[in-house]
This record gives sequence, structure tokens and C-alpha cells, in this order.
Amino acid sequence: MVPIPQHDFPEQFSNFCFKSLYIKEEAIRAMVEIRTECNQLLKENRIFNVSSGKTMRVDEFKQTQSASIGQIGHAAGEQGWVGRLAKIIKASFDDVGKGWFNIHETSKETYEFGKLKKFLTLVNFMMQDTVLTMSKESVREFVDFVISYCPRGTKIISTKEVHNTFDKVVLTPEDSDYEAVPYEEVPAADRDNW
Repeated sequence: MVPIPQHDFPEQFSNFCFKSLYIKEEAIRAMVEIRTECNQLLKENRIFNVSSGKTMRVDEFKQTQSASIGQIGHAAGEQGWVGRLAKIIKASFDDVGKGWFNIHETSKETYEFGKLKKFLTLVNFMMQDTVLTMSKESVREFVDFVISYCPRGTKIISTKEVHNTFDKVVLTPEDSDYEAVPYEEVPAADRDNW
């Protein structure tokens, strides 16, 4: 058994409760719902569209990426993610009344001293972390997407002849660089060196 030195438990417990946000069921429930919304945004959205398996022209690619960026702006905006988070906070603390989490507080001094400000600051950090994580994941996926279209090797024969080696990809007739008979102009003996 470990001996515990003398201390004033009620005072320390009071200090703990004063500094902790999780002293009311409403705060805990709101935080769980907010974390769920943040995780859902991360799971369902990406900034760039890299799901298209077909090759496309530059203008098609630009249009696809612009549409994807517009979609994420809408999904995370006032009508989407931010709006849902605001509704969660309002619904959770609407009936709390006077106290630490009073959303109807009109006194700036009381708000500054209360727990609602700390709670909203924590929510702000969670939102920033969600956007940062989504951005990093989106950029990582975009880099992988671009690299998948880069040749694994390049062999320069002359100024007119360059051979690129790609990882094997099955092309379909919908792809812009699809050829019904690939390597038709390359002799059969040289095809394995490509």
C-alpha cells in the first residue's frame, strides 16, 4: 500500500471540478456528439477527388477537382458540419439555465469566467484538428494518386525515342489512352523491355 500524505480532499476535489469541463452530463454528451460529427466528416470527405480510376484530360481533371473542393466547402459550411455542431451545442446547453454552461449569458465577465468559453475553445481546437487531419490525408492521397501515373523508369534512347516503364494497369475503352492493340509498332522481342 502506498501512503498518501495529508491533504484537504474536499478542497482538491473542488479545484478539480472547477478546472474540469466534464462535470455536467450535458457537456459530456455534447462532446461525444461533436467528436462523432468530426470523425464522420473525416471518414466521408476528402478535399481532392482521387477515386476516378480512368485517365482524363487536364481540363476534365481540373473540373473534377474544382467540384470536389466545392463539395467539401458545402459539406463543412454553415449548412453542413459547422451548422450541425452549432445545433449540438445549442440543444445540449439550452436547458442548463444559470451556471457554468449558460448559453444565454449576457455578461461578458461572467462568460469569460465560465466554463462555456473553455468548452467552446476546446470545440474550436477539435474543429481545427479535424480540418488539419483531413487536409493531410487528402494531400497524402493526392500525392499517391499523382505518383501512380508517373513512370517507374524512363529510358532515353534518342531525342526522338523515350521508353517509360509503368506499373501494370489494366486499361478500359473508357480511358483516354486506351489502345485496342497496344505496342503494335513495337517488335514482340522488345515488348518485355518496356
